[in-house]
Amino acid sequence: MSSRVSALSNILRSPLRILTLVLLLVFTAEVAVMLVLPFITPNVIGEGVRAVLDAFLLTMVCAPVLWWVIIGPLRRIAIQEHQRSETIVANASESILTFDRFGTILSCNRSTLELFQGSAEQLIGNPIQSIIPDLPVTFATFPLAFRLSAVRSNREFFPVQISVSEYPSESQNVRIAILRDLTWSERAEQERLERARETEALRTQQMATLAQLATGVAHEIRNPLTSIKMLIQVNLASFAKTGLPTDDLELVEQEIRRMERSVNSLLDYARPEKSEFAAFSIQSVLRRTSQLVSGRCQSQNVQLSINVPTDSLTLVGDSAQIQQLLLNLSLNALDVMPDGGKLEIAVLPKESTIRIAVRDTGPGIESSMLPQLFTPFATTKPNGVGLGLGICRRIAEAHHGTLSGTNSPNGGAEFLLTLPIALPDTSIITKKSNLE
Repeated sequence: MSSRVSALSNILRSPLRILTLVLLLVFTAEVAVMLVLPFITPNVIGEGVRAVLDAFLLTMVCAPVLWWVIIGPLRRIAIQEHQRSETIVANASESILTFDRFGTILSCNRSTLELFQGSAEQLIGNPIQSIIPDLPVTFATFPLAFRLSAVRSNREFFPVQISVSEYPSESQNVRIAILRDLTWSERAEQERLERARETEALRTQQMATLAQLATGVAHEIRNPLTSIKMLIQVNLASFAKTGLPTDDLELVEQEIRRMERSVNSLLDYARPEKSEFAAFSIQSVLRRTSQLVSGRCQSQNVQLSINVPTDSLTLVGDSAQIQQLLLNLSLNALDVMPDGGKLEIAVLPKESTIRIAVRDTGPGIESSMLPQLFTPFATTKPNGVGLGLGICRRIAEAHHGTLSGTNSPNGGAEFLLTLPIALPDTSIITKKSNLE
């Protein structure tokens, strides 16, 4: 495109500029004709003949000027833009085709031919339903998007995503369809789901094996521990009567009790207790939980904040296990704030669920622990077993809820428990449930 045409295209972007330029050219031509006309016509010619001659000369002058200045450049601009658009569409990576209001295919680009493995003669002039059988014939509004099945020339069906819009044309109603092959994306999604199912199946198998092993080992350890603890308690009493030092035996007893707690946690994780589902108020559970932790909060100078709506929120589940879940989260928060801080438990109702957030102002969760937060035996506590959060999540899942943990933007950790306000079958208020 020449510099003159480029400059003219910038000038002619506005209809007002085009009108102004036409009037200026016509006025200039008229002035020139009026100045030249007396010198080229005899004086004996009448006014009528002079007017006709004036109009003829004006037409002969204005027509070439208008063509050379306006119409010619605009025509070249239109041809170049049309060629550019055709080149872009023809070489586009997306499949693009046009069809009329009857569904007859009018044009298609190279990607469309490759997608349907056919020739232009096989597509153009045929109904679009021949390659996309379920595409509607009429459309109420534009643009529209569909996820349908298309068929290639070899009768092979494959999934496509179609976007249909209306082409601005005054002569006929033309629609543009942009197609994208979803074969590979759906195959990748299917593979991802297969891997997720395999991972979940492997995890379930591992957990079942771990539960079986843990139950056997815990039983074998707990019985000797109980005997040792009883013997130490008996000897403590006899040593105290004779005045012998009992510090070592007390230390042994403390360590045995700690081992016993670990074994009991392992048993709770491997063989969860049966639960009784019934309707209960979340406010009452939070009230009992706050009573259990308030004493420790005072001793550690931790500010306890319970934010709960005044309206009663009734859930269906095992209130004792929900209390155990919230108590475990609260005790974990207190463990990381030995020198004071703030523990907040907030209830946030939302549609058919409630969200219970347990936040603290401690150092937060280590980044290396976030991916394996609920993994068995993963812990940062020196004397921790790493089963408490796993038990909490299993309680949440048994109540058709979720439990997640992350670091709060304001510092500290935040655990979010989401529970449904009503179970899918609310006609049965009380039932037995296994947390397996």
